[in-house]
Amino acid sequence: MNRPAIGAGPRSLTALAAALLLLLSACAASAEENTTTACVTTLFPAGTFAEFADALTAEGERHDITFDIQDVGSDPGREYEVLAACDTRQADIAIVSAVSPTGSLATLRRLHDRGTPVICYNTCLAPPHDEAETTAFVTNDQRELGLSTGSAAADYIREHLGGSARVGYLTCETYEVCQERREGLDAGLAEVDADIVASQEGFAVERATPVATSMLAAHPDIDVLIAQNEDGVIAAANAVRARGLTGRTVVFGIGMNPTVGELLLSDDGTVRMTTGQDPASWAAEVVEITVALREGRRPATYLHNIPGPRFRHDDPGPVQQYLALHSE
Repeated sequence: MNRPAIGAGPRSLTALAAALLLLLSACAASAEENTTTACVTTLFPAGTFAEFADALTAEGERHDITFDIQDVGSDPGREYEVLAACDTRQADIAIVSAVSPTGSLATLRRLHDRGTPVICYNTCLAPPHDEAETTAFVTNDQRELGLSTGSAAADYIREHLGGSARVGYLTCETYEVCQERREGLDAGLAEVDADIVASQEGFAVERATPVATSMLAAHPDIDVLIAQNEDGVIAAANAVRARGLTGRTVVFGIGMNPTVGELLLSDDGTVRMTTGQDPASWAAEVVEITVALREGRRPATYLHNIPGPRFRHDDPGPVQQYLALHSE
């Protein structure tokens, strides 16, 4: 009696291997089809933008979205290079904080005309080109950020300085968003007698610190120094310390990062309050819009405003929670 053959011959093994390779290739192709690729630009490599990039990566992993994140250093030429390369690679989507409301138009229009959806975050094109050339804009109401901080400064001036104060500004008004912040700050300070004695641009720590130090050297009687971004807050605190004005001059600001958080918790009380931008919520909203576009759904609204959380020296709980999430 013949026994059945056990095992497979060379031809059978070859056929099986070929079939497995085909199956693996099909699975890989299916996975690629289900993965969305996105190019992302940031204006600066640290601070709010670093938090946004980290949150975006983490959120994207849960939704099969991969991100190529490139810092353009607020340089329109670099922005063009990065997004042109994005177009060449045929990325599914571009996620952009525009360098300039007007100077970025040609770059973003090229993507739009070639069928690549553009989601703006933080900054975008000026109207009407924003809605014409991009799909959605995730940001904060910049005037409200300013009003939040301006009103908090006004409260401090009423409670601690008898309703009048000499005020200095560290600005970032090269950017339209900071011009809007200034409108809100001025509106908040209008509640008290605030004499604006100095206003100078300074929004990167290394350059803003000597600017703030010189400002306080020229105006040592400044009671409140207000910074329009998180690096400005750090620079202002550095300057107060350098000029020996701790306990005399206080700092209010817009923007949050771990260094600002530590300054808010400092016993010296120099940094009194800041209004954050919540880049993690930006990221969640951007991912939600990306998923909708992948599924063939357009966002119900163009503008997506994220509320700005308030962080205060005299309310350390939210600051401590922030640091627990963001400190390394």
